Amino acid sequence: MILIDTSVWIEFFKQNIQFVEEIVPLLKSKMVITIEPIFSELIYGVRHKKDKEKILSYWSVLPKIEFGSNTMLKASEFANNNNYYNLGIGLMDAIIIKSAIEGNYSVWTLDKKMIKNINNKFLYITG
Repeated sequence: MILIDTSVWIEFFKQNIQFVEEIVPLLKSKMVITIEPIFSELIYGVRHKKDKEKILSYWSVLPKIEFGSNTMLKASEFANNNNYYNLGIGLMDAIIIKSAIEGNYSVWTLDKKMIKNINNKFLYITG
């Protein structure tokens, strides 16, 4: 399963053909999983009701990683233990990385700091 980061979803929703052509088959083959912080970031950035509805329609059908009790606290500890603050990796990204590692998922991101600091085993490489 592939955990698509906010940066990649943005390109998809902007209809960037490179991303659409890769994500659509992944969606059809049910290879995409998500987590609430990613879609929270997407909703936070919407400017039009139509865009919000489109994003929420994807949220409603995608399988989700459980975002349970103490998730934020555990992610903070994980980030602190891995020195993410000094590496410029924020809490939301730490949640994504930790979730991918725990679930043995691949992360597809455009974030250079995340790419640099995630074990390649957990990175989705396009193409």
